[in-house]
Amino acid sequence: MTSAPGAAVGARRRPRARTPIWFLIPAAGLLGGFAVYPLIVLVRMSTSDVGPTNIIGEWSAVGLANFAAAVADDELWAAIGRTFAVAAVLLVSNFVIGFAAASILATGGRITDAVLGLLVFVWALPPLVSGSTWKFLLDDSGPVNTALEALGAEPVSWLASPDLALFTLSAIIAWAALPFSILVIRGGLLAVSPELVEAAALDGAGYWRTQLRIVLPQLRATLGILGILTVLYAFKSFDFFYVTTQGGPGTTTTTLPVLAYRAAFSDFQMSEGATVALISMLVVAVFAVPYVRAVRREEQHA
Repeated sequence: MTSAPGAAVGARRRPRARTPIWFLIPAAGLLGGFAVYPLIVLVRMSTSDVGPTNIIGEWSAVGLANFAAAVADDELWAAIGRTFAVAAVLLVSNFVIGFAAASILATGGRITDAVLGLLVFVWALPPLVSGSTWKFLLDDSGPVNTALEALGAEPVSWLASPDLALFTLSAIIAWAALPFSILVIRGGLLAVSPELVEAAALDGAGYWRTQLRIVLPQLRATLGILGILTVLYAFKSFDFFYVTTQGGPGTTTTTLPVLAYRAAFSDFQMSEGATVALISMLVVAVFAVPYVRAVRREEQHA
């Protein structure tokens, strides 16, 4: 069945509806007020000499002196290293444990539904709540050490030991981030064509070969985006550090967000805190650009 030529011409000549530009004013106002303006203040503070005596008043410009001092400070590089260490633990946890758990949960059933509900509950917990819970559990006299002593083992200073504190905190953050990665990978697994898996089985491919040669290549885009989000999550994680160790013992768990907080709100060196925060944002931007490009490619291929 074909449409009339006149109707087709009329459809082509119909003017395209355009969204009035003033519809964007509320969104532009919110973006400017809550994102652009604070960023401008942050940049201005990082290039000025701001302390508790002149936080309200005139800020004298110092150029890039704060950045030069921050780059020459070994503590900044140590904080960057700790942040990347947290990101490495998160990547291993999200990819290895997340893929294994998502593969198990890819099959339906009541148990799967119950586990998925529990994962959503854990994922939705505020970091302050879950961090406080872990701090209570891992305290020197907490339930975990009490259980170890009951089994005849020595208690462990999970959060007070300089050698263990960063690893313990990384494990807590990985625990909090794992539900999101499982849900994302499970969604990718459900999108893999069952015909491909069945064809591989008919060709004699075993489970691991099917996962490596068929399933993982299908998840390449999903895992790439998840990896970038995981690194971004590590660089913005602050709540767990603030609740459990506040960057200690010493500076062994001081990552970039904690270092910025300490400089600005503990030492009241607002310029130093703003400089560290801006450096952290620049590092995050390096990973955010590939993420935005990957999302655009996904939208174009959808």
